[in-house]
Amino acid sequence: MLDSELKFYFKTNLSKPSIDFKWNEEDNSKLIAYLNDNFEKEWLQDTQNQLKIKQAFKEYFEPVGYILFKLKDNNIHIKVFPYKIEPKDSINLSSVLEILRNNENLIEYDYKGNENQISIPLELKTKIYDFVNSIDNEEVNKKELVRFAINQFFKLRQYDIVIIKEDQIFIKILDEKYKRTVQENEKNTVANRYNGINEEELKSLYDEFFSKQENKNFFFYVAKIVVQRYLLDEKIDNITYEKNIFSYIQSVISEQINNTYNYDDDFCIGFSGYIFRIHFKEVFAHIATLLLGEIAASNEHIIDFLRYYSVGIIVVEGKKYKVPEFESENGLRWNVISMLSIAKIYIRTKTSIDKAKEALEEVNKNIKTLYINNHSPLDYQNSLIKEQEKIEVQMSRSQKKLDRLIDSFNLAKDENKKTYLKEDIHELKEELQRLADEKSTLKSKTVEKSVILQYSKLRIEIDALVRQVQREENVLAQNEVAYLSIKYALIKALTSKKTLLG
Repeated sequence: MLDSELKFYFKTNLSKPSIDFKWNEEDNSKLIAYLNDNFEKEWLQDTQNQLKIKQAFKEYFEPVGYILFKLKDNNIHIKVFPYKIEPKDSINLSSVLEILRNNENLIEYDYKGNENQISIPLELKTKIYDFVNSIDNEEVNKKELVRFAINQFFKLRQYDIVIIKEDQIFIKILDEKYKRTVQENEKNTVANRYNGINEEELKSLYDEFFSKQENKNFFFYVAKIVVQRYLLDEKIDNITYEKNIFSYIQSVISEQINNTYNYDDDFCIGFSGYIFRIHFKEVFAHIATLLLGEIAASNEHIIDFLRYYSVGIIVVEGKKYKVPEFESENGLRWNVISMLSIAKIYIRTKTSIDKAKEALEEVNKNIKTLYINNHSPLDYQNSLIKEQEKIEVQMSRSQKKLDRLIDSFNLAKDENKKTYLKEDIHELKEELQRLADEKSTLKSKTVEKSVILQYSKLRIEIDALVRQVQREENVLAQNEVAYLSIKYALIKALTSKKTLLG
C-alpha cells in the first residue's frame, strides 16, 4: 500500500525526474506532513519504513540516475547523480547474457501458443535480478541493463516490446506491419483510433498487461493523477475540461504504461487509446468518486466546478449552449447543494468504517500475539484450570483409597497380606506424587495476570470497533441509494458536453 501511495505522491508533487532535481525545505515539510497524516507518528522512526521511503525515491529517479539518500530527525537529504555507464558498455552485460544462455531451457518460446511471444518465467527473472541487484562495481541503470541484455539475447528490433512484470518478463515480437501509416485526412477518424496500430496486437498485449493483480489499481491511479494534476493543481475551468478531458486521460494512461514498455511514444499513444476505450466508464467512475470526496471535504474550487452543471444554459462567443445536468437513471435531478449533504455523510461514514476496519485488523494482529497454542489466554487459562480440577479429583480419590489401604495395613495380622498391601500403598503414593507433579507443571503454565489484562483490554477494543463498524454500515446503507444516484448523475455529466441551441 505504501509503495503505490508514495509513487502517486511523487508523481503529483515532485517535478519530473532529472539530474538537476533539488529537494528543498518545502518538499521535506510537505512529505513529512503527508506521512504524519496517513500513518502513526512512530511509523517514520521504524528502520524498515525508512528503507521503503528510500526505495520509492530510488525507483522514482531510476530513469535518470542513482541517488544518495539520508533521513534523520524527519529531515530528508537527497542528491541525484547521473549514471556513469551506459548499459551497452556495462562490464556486467556479459554476465546477464550468460545467465540467459545457461538457463535457456527455462525460457518459454511460443508463449500461450503464440509464435511471436516469449516469456522469461519468474524462476529465471529472479536469477537475473538477484545478480543485477548485487552489482556494486559500477553505476548503471539496472532496469535498462536487463532490457538491453534481453534485446541483445533475442536480437529484438526497435519495434519489439519488453514488459518487465512481477511474475515474468514478457516479450512481444511485432511484425513490421503492426502499424499502418495514418494519412493526414484520417487523423480525426476511426482509422486513427489507435494511432494506426493493429487492434489484434493491442488486444494480446492488453490481455497480458492486465492479467495479473499487479495492475488492479491502474485506473484508480490514472483517475487520481488526472484529478490532482488538472482539477486540483491547474484548476482548469469547465470549458477546458470539456475540450481536453479525454486527451488528458489518454495522456496520463500513456505516461503510466511508458515506463513499462520498451517502446516509443507512438505505440504508447495507440495502446493508451485502446485501454481507455475499454475502461472508459471505470476511469470516470473513479474520477466521480474522487470529486465527491473533494466536495465532502468542502473543496470550494471543486464545488464551483460542479455548479456549472446546474446553470442550464451558457453563452460562449455569442452562441447559446445547453449544459449537461446532474440527472440520475430514474430521471431524478440533483444540484451541488443536495449532493453535498449526501456525499459528506456517505464519504465520511465510509472513511470512518475503513479506518475502523484498519484499526480492527491491527488490534486482531496484536491480540494474536498473545495466543498460546492457538488458544486465547483466557481459553488457555480455563483449559489449565479444568485440567487441574480433573487432577484434584483423581488425587482426592487416590488419597481416600490410600487412607483405606493404610488402615487395612495397620489392622492386618497376616504378613503376606501386609506385603501385598505395602506394594499397593507404594504404587498409590507414586501415583499421588505423579499427579502432584502434573498439577505443579500446570500451575507453572498459568498465564500472567498482565497478559490476561492486556488480552481483556484488546478484546473490549475489538468489540467496540465491531459495534462501530456495524452501526456505521447501517448509516452507509441508508444513504447508499442516494449516493449511487448522485454518482451516476455525476459520471453522466462528466462524460457529456454542452450542446448548441437553435
